Amino acid sequence: MNKVITMLCAALATCVVFAEKPATEGAEVGKWTMDIPAAKALAKEVNKPIFINFTGSDWCGWCQLMDKKVFSQSEWQAYAKENLILLWIDFPKNKNLVPEAYMERNREFAKQYKVNGYPTYIILAADGETELGQLSADADATAQGFVNQVARELLISNLDQFLSPEDYAAWQALQQERKDFDEKVAKWQVKMRKESEAFQTAFQTMEKKREEILDKALEASKK
Repeated sequence: MNKVITMLCAALATCVVFAEKPATEGAEVGKWTMDIPAAKALAKEVNKPIFINFTGSDWCGWCQLMDKKVFSQSEWQAYAKENLILLWIDFPKNKNLVPEAYMERNREFAKQYKVNGYPTYIILAADGETELGQLSADADATAQGFVNQVARELLISNLDQFLSPEDYAAWQALQQERKDFDEKVAKWQVKMRKESEAFQTAFQTMEKKREEILDKALEASKK
């Protein structure tokens, strides 16, 4: 009896991790699919961006939270149906949730975009290659709020269509300034890490010398 209950619970858990069960083959606008080539082909055909969900659908709490609060909601589904190709790249514990033929391809795909944790959301242009933006989970996420974030990332990639030449030039200058700032921060972080490692090494050397002197004193006190 306990075995039956366990099996039923497992089956129910598998059912609820998806807002909508992803297709394993083919692609439709606004519908989740695991088929990378089909998603890219459709994106080019209809000239719509690809929204990639790198997820651990049956074990990742944040992934399941976003599925419940965002992807299962009508606001998201309505927006996706009009604007996005949805690509579901899953790394579940239950290997039956993903075709075996896709597992290695998914790993390589995640490596390509330097995915280090789940969920990670990446938006690609309709060419299936150009990265437009990256988003993550949020404990306070709402469907409409997340839609607004995606729309904002897409807008940034087409700002020249909506701004005057002067404003667009100002935007580009600020983007370059931000890039330079990020590079400075990255260099500072490397410097701080090296200094921290040097301090740690110096501290360990000092402590070793202290212990050696104390050991000598201890031996002398025994005579």
